[in-house]
Amino acid sequence: MTRRLLLACALIGAALCAAPPAHAQSGAVGASAVVVFPPLTGTGVRGLQFGRVIPSAGSVTVRPSSALAGEWRLTSMRGRKWVDITFILPAALQGPGGATLPLSFNGNFAALCEIDDATQICQTASYFEWNPVTTPTYRDTPERYKPGRPRYSDDSYSIYIGGIATPAPAQPAGQYTGAVGITIVTN
Repeated sequence: MTRRLLLACALIGAALCAAPPAHAQSGAVGASAVVVFPPLTGTGVRGLQFGRVIPSAGSVTVRPSSALAGEWRLTSMRGRKWVDITFILPAALQGPGGATLPLSFNGNFAALCEIDDATQICQTASYFEWNPVTTPTYRDTPERYKPGRPRYSDDSYSIYIGGIATPAPAQPAGQYTGAVGITIVTN
């Protein structure tokens, strides 16, 4: 009886430990990624320069297309859909002893241009001027001069600012300085 019980227990144990019949199964898990634009970077290339201002000669005007205009260069523009440009414009430059030199930006004194990747030169057809006083925030899109183009195809983009400095007849001599700010928002 013990032998039968041991044999029965051994058979039951073997049955319990036996591998189940093989079944194949397959499945999948999701995979995802978020591709982001490289960070937009902006660099001041040159400041707005009115040069030597002579009170008796009247106002000094710097056009945004001039080599004296202020310039910012943006990079990582390729693939973006739009850019909003807002200037923070000073009313005057500050000089010696609290003197001020009045400035005006009311006219087409702001400009932009897409920069050709190969030549690093402004694409002439993309150059555009606007009045930063009447249009304090300007939205540019890649369709502006190439209809149907949904995204910028070049990596660099330049923004320019000019203006008018109007000295008083008795303007004190000396160095006058100030800052033109810019805010860029893009997607």
